[in-house]
Amino acid sequence: MARCRSDQGFVLIVTCIILAILLGLAGLGIDIGRIYVIQSELQAFSDAAALNAALQLDGTERGISRARQAASEFAAGPHAMKWDLGSKPITEITTSFINDAAGGSHSVRVIASAPAPLIFLLALPAGKSGFSTVTASSMAAKTAEGARLIQ
Repeated sequence: MARCRSDQGFVLIVTCIILAILLGLAGLGIDIGRIYVIQSELQAFSDAAALNAALQLDGTERGISRARQAASEFAAGPHAMKWDLGSKPITEITTSFINDAAGGSHSVRVIASAPAPLIFLLALPAGKSGFSTVTASSMAAKTAEGARLIQ
């Protein structure tokens, strides 16, 4: 039985195309996985910072000042919480306070963000900047028992 000459090399071409697609999907998975890890690290930081800040709130301006400082405590010092698998400090931290009906601040929102570097997603039009901004937000309130996360 003789093989047709037009079939020769077909397997090689299909293998190369499938290999390129699989490598692209693997790269996409690596970048998206890295973004999820960074988002998880930022979420843990914002949760801890919001709870720490909420504990300082007492309805006065001095309490707000202490809470603002407490929110950024976890980003500095020898045991600072970091992102990118614990290698980079968290520097972009926004703290805001919500006044209750009595006029005192008893809730705090902490937003932490970081630029996640992209490696494989650079091939896509959205990845041309070389990074994606990852943000995590937490809101905590002071209660009679202590502080609790509310968002």
